[in-house]
Amino acid sequence: MTARESSHAAPEAARDAPMRYRLLIFAGVVLGANLQVVDTTMATVAMPRIQGSLSATQDEIAWVLAAYLIAVAIFMPLTGTLTAHLGRRRLFLITTVGFCVASVFTGRAESLQELVVCRFVQGVFASPLVPISQSFVFDAFPPEERGKAMGWWSLGIMVGIVLGPALGGYLAEFHSWRWAFYINVPFGVVAFAIIYAFAPTRTRRPGVQPFGLAGFLILSVGLVSLQIVLSRGERMDWFSAPQIVLASVLAAAALYLFVVHSVYSSRPFIPRTVFADRNFMVGLLLMFMLGIHWLAFLALISPYLQSLAGYPVFLTGLVMVPQAAGNAVGSVSGGRLVGRVHPVFLMAVGVAALVWANWQMSLLTPEFDRWLFYAAVFAHGFGVGFYFVPLSVVTFSTLPRQYRDVGTGLFSLGRNFGSSVGVSLVVAYVVRETQANRSVLREYASPFNETLRHLPLPDFWSLAEPVGAAALNLEATRQAAAVAYNDDFLWLAVAGLLCLPILALIRMPARGEA
Repeated sequence: MTARESSHAAPEAARDAPMRYRLLIFAGVVLGANLQVVDTTMATVAMPRIQGSLSATQDEIAWVLAAYLIAVAIFMPLTGTLTAHLGRRRLFLITTVGFCVASVFTGRAESLQELVVCRFVQGVFASPLVPISQSFVFDAFPPEERGKAMGWWSLGIMVGIVLGPALGGYLAEFHSWRWAFYINVPFGVVAFAIIYAFAPTRTRRPGVQPFGLAGFLILSVGLVSLQIVLSRGERMDWFSAPQIVLASVLAAAALYLFVVHSVYSSRPFIPRTVFADRNFMVGLLLMFMLGIHWLAFLALISPYLQSLAGYPVFLTGLVMVPQAAGNAVGSVSGGRLVGRVHPVFLMAVGVAALVWANWQMSLLTPEFDRWLFYAAVFAHGFGVGFYFVPLSVVTFSTLPRQYRDVGTGLFSLGRNFGSSVGVSLVVAYVVRETQANRSVLREYASPFNETLRHLPLPDFWSLAEPVGAAALNLEATRQAAAVAYNDDFLWLAVAGLLCLPILALIRMPARGEA
């Protein structure tokens, strides 16, 4: 073999190295990504127990979640830069260890201030896990197998989203809220061992772009301000609070400056080539819109089942298992079809399933038909999987390989902010519409209403007794909330339809492009 042949063989061997243990690598990175996903959902479910244990107010305990989300918002865009300098494998190992150590300190926190700081550190180390996981999957599988791989990856992430609330509820109810954080450690150790033993040791890409500090700082201010608006807006009555107005102005100004800086600076934080790729930018928008559906549906279902249908926390998590089953079917079948059927058609079918699921939920009452509910939940999981897999493949189909780590970081950031926007909007709408509907219903719950006087009402709704009036008022609040939830699901269905015209902007790459 000549020197020239040797020089060509070495890079080829390095490129093929991940293929030898790709299934093990796949398991390790999916497990690592689930550290972030499961921890977020478990901590949310355990929040009432944490609040009681630390004697915190509702406003104070909200910072436990806000600190985590702010840290993720700041550091997730850094994934591409850190990967370029440290290498994907080394960054994954560092963040996994850091996340596990932060989880132990979070579980041992004895004060609210200590808990908030530890959650922020958790968010710092959690932010790269999902983007790195996705990059590993893209590089470990050849282009013709990426659809199947992303299908299984999506399934692994959705299992974490569905099992997280059930596991968090079980640990908080039967053990201690601290175990919602301690449980991360054994899974982190397994993920670390797999990647340490089997992932390729390639550390960095040639031609690393200089770090754009100014762009990073401007983007961080914008993202943190936006996250504060989304996470604190409802609690502070949105723009009636000066803090929310200030944060909104800061977010708009910083994001505008970031766009200007990226266009004209000689050292932008994110390479302009990334923003010039049409498929990637369209995919980023569609990912943001999917993010709205991803968690908003769950954010509505959980309180709907608990407050209106009377389900306990643990059973609520189990009832959501059909969504995991639907996501399994959608992800795996979507992954198998993505190389045979036009991805835009697959995404349109996924959108149709999401729209149908939300439309069906908008017709339910608290005394719902259980099988129709299961069908709607299954369809929603199917739609997410069938939409996400071809979207992931198409989004990165024309993006140059050297920008893949930057792209996956932005892709995950779009999903996270879409989820934040979706959850904030649907929760705000439920609260406001419940109050409005209740004020309307109260007008009819009166002794002077002739209809009520002649109806055979149950004894416990007697308007002549204070206890009966209170019971009737409680039922009016319940029915007002049910109407608000129905309207929210209907708006989600309408929002899903907005994805369809955007799909026409996708340009399919020539066969063989990777």
